[in-house]
Amino acid sequence: MLAQLVEYARQKGLGTEPGFTSKELRWLAGVSPEGELTELIPLDQVKIAPDLSQPDMMGLPGYLRTQGHTVEQAAHFLADTCAVVFGLPERDAAGNIKKPDEHSKNLQKQATFRLLIQLAAKNVPLLKPIAQALSDPQQVQAFLQKLEAQAQKKGAEKLRPTDKISFFVQGRCVLDCPDWHDWWRQFRAQAFPRSGAAGQMPSFASGELVTPASTHPKVTRLGGSAFGHALVTYDKEAFESYGLSQGENSAVEEAAAAAYRAGLDTLLEKAQTLGEMKVVVWYDREIPEEDDFFRDLFAPGSSEAEELQALERAYRVLQALKAGQMPPQIRNSRFFATAMSPASGRVMVRDWQIGQLEEFVEAVKTWFEHLTIVRRSGDRAASLPGLNRLFLSLQRPKSPEQKLDDYLKPIKTLQVPLWRAALNPKMSIPYAAVAKIMETHTAEVMTGAFSEALRAQKPDAAALGRIYARMGLLKAYHIRKGGSMSTALDPQHPSSSYHCGRLMCLLAQIQEAASESDINAGVVQRYYGAASSTPALVLGRLTRLSQHHLARMAKDSPGLAHWFNSQLAQVWSALGPTLPRTLSLEEQSLFALGYYHQLAQSRKKEATQTQDPSAPSLSRE
Repeated sequence: MLAQLVEYARQKGLGTEPGFTSKELRWLAGVSPEGELTELIPLDQVKIAPDLSQPDMMGLPGYLRTQGHTVEQAAHFLADTCAVVFGLPERDAAGNIKKPDEHSKNLQKQATFRLLIQLAAKNVPLLKPIAQALSDPQQVQAFLQKLEAQAQKKGAEKLRPTDKISFFVQGRCVLDCPDWHDWWRQFRAQAFPRSGAAGQMPSFASGELVTPASTHPKVTRLGGSAFGHALVTYDKEAFESYGLSQGENSAVEEAAAAAYRAGLDTLLEKAQTLGEMKVVVWYDREIPEEDDFFRDLFAPGSSEAEELQALERAYRVLQALKAGQMPPQIRNSRFFATAMSPASGRVMVRDWQIGQLEEFVEAVKTWFEHLTIVRRSGDRAASLPGLNRLFLSLQRPKSPEQKLDDYLKPIKTLQVPLWRAALNPKMSIPYAAVAKIMETHTAEVMTGAFSEALRAQKPDAAALGRIYARMGLLKAYHIRKGGSMSTALDPQHPSSSYHCGRLMCLLAQIQEAASESDINAGVVQRYYGAASSTPALVLGRLTRLSQHHLARMAKDSPGLAHWFNSQLAQVWSALGPTLPRTLSLEEQSLFALGYYHQLAQSRKKEATQTQDPSAPSLSRE
């Protein structure tokens, strides 16, 4: 993975020189040629800035003290937080400083920040106005008041102590000027001489003999910590072997370490979220955007037309790849996919996969085919769920007061298996996902939420999306187990469990159609759970009760009664003479699919009747 990240950084032309990194700046402090702080400028851009690793930060105060300077805390050069550069404290609603100890440390860091600029200004004229402005306490205090005022605003204009700030001189951001680069390189070389106790070692990133970096720069775009996360780290003796220390146990030269960090940070900026994980995919060469299906896995489209276009596009790309109609550089390209999450200051790599572009496109196509389920109207396919939406649909929606970590805890172990299933068409859907779906689905059916979402005149798109996602994943589970499962109603389905679900749906509809009041919700809520686990006990009794309703219906709506009787005959023909006594969890999932498919088929008939007013109606208006 390291080698591929280094190659990606090279391919994209990312700044990978050690001691430099991209930082997200939100503000600039304007400085005049006379050394006056003039204005606060909003920026909100990513800039290449000086960088110190965590070990460098730890060693900086000691080095400066050897040079005769009294400092207590380390700070970055040219760009740091508003809390460090200008001593901006974090305040509570009453205006009091929230964390006095932290504010005191930031003031010590502020002294180091000014010292670094003063040292650089001796050799870099561009920085002299900045050093002059920061050495004037009155100017700094006046500018701090501007920051305090900006911190009182709301929305996008609000300034926070943790926002990073730099300087605007001679009409541009100081970070865009190369004048300070050579001084910074020389300073780092003197302050932090690099030497490998083990001498030359084969690099894990390039394979060449290199001097290994003792520590590696941290990944900053993974989230969860403002200090970043280490991808390669050795901070305990238990992780070391053969007398090697720190990074010598996994030799990577400093330039390659800076490159893989730059590549991974760039990828993480456009990463997709799956539960608590960040997922990235890249390729070993440039490919057209229309041939990159990574985004489609998480966002198939904002409309059904876009979703259909994505699926059709996958078919076209696959045909072109298999027919050799793609240029060789695209046809032979490989993909790299990794899923990771933060863990106590480290990057936890949860999955790593590689393969050909054709395999990736085939996987996306198959994934969508397996997930496709008929919508509630029964007339076309439902919206395809993105991977994260699918994952979250395994359980009921998060309550506003619930913490995300607590909400994800019951399903956290399913993140990686679902991701792997999406990229591997032959991999099965985890049984635990089916168990969680059935727990959630049965609960929502028995509380009425399921029926309410499907019957609403103005449906809740999110609630419907969760139902489609669950039914689609159940369908994919049975397909990947080698079973037969269609997108819509399948009268020839081989499972009696599936037809038991159909029967439950029809019996509930018969009672609704024959009753003066809408009692369908009550029937479903009272009997669904028992019917899906012990069908012989419940469905037999409901079938006998339905005969009374059908007899009465035959007088008022003979056409409707005939339709129900024909549907019941079809279901009973598929079921055979006896109902199953009990159903396993897998069979209960088939029951749920049969129930849903029959419901969608009935709604499709209702839509047809709307076009033909003379046809009998399934519902009482």
